[in-house]
Amino acid sequence: MPATKPEVRTKRKDAAANSERLTQAAREVFARQGFSATLEDIAQHAGVGVGTVYRNFASKQQIIETLYEAAIDSALADVQAALEIEDPWLAIVAFFDVTATNQARDRGLSETLLRHDGVGPDEKLAEKLIAVLSPLFERGVKAGVLREGVTVTDIYPIFTMLDNVYRISDASPQLWRRYLAIVLDGLRASERPALPVAPMNIAEFTAAFSSAVLASEPN
Repeated sequence: MPATKPEVRTKRKDAAANSERLTQAAREVFARQGFSATLEDIAQHAGVGVGTVYRNFASKQQIIETLYEAAIDSALADVQAALEIEDPWLAIVAFFDVTATNQARDRGLSETLLRHDGVGPDEKLAEKLIAVLSPLFERGVKAGVLREGVTVTDIYPIFTMLDNVYRISDASPQLWRRYLAIVLDGLRASERPALPVAPMNIAEFTAAFSSAVLASEPN
């Protein structure tokens, strides 16, 4: 009936507003707590009952997946920005610094990129990341600023190591910068022995990046 249409439109607007509000609340809660946060935590942060969360999202996993695409787009944008820096070494430093800064600030982003709770990059995205990042590393090799043997596939183990520093440094939020500096010093070309073990090849990187599931707490 025509008389009910305004009420229907109002309910739809309210539902859309609630969904957006909950998504933003989840983003902020996951940024602070990571995926250990519960639906109750999200509801409390949004100022609604947990029933409202369930009316919008079937599970915490669904919320994570809603945020996942934006998190990856953000990471790829950082890579593109680094590629625009003319100096090959400074471009590499910028990539690691910006990516690590964002991950340290947003645990949800870090856990998404490192595939906590089984949510994160698939093989197609892993291949895309390799394609986007390879020019950055190839340019560093050509300019002689990267240590011999360093390759693009080294990024996954490096950020996995840094993720552990983010987790132990609540009392000193910038502690990760110390270890990133040590890592960067190890990546830079200088007179030192060859690296003792070969890096992952592309197939191994893709498999690790798209299927590794790190330990996480249940809902």
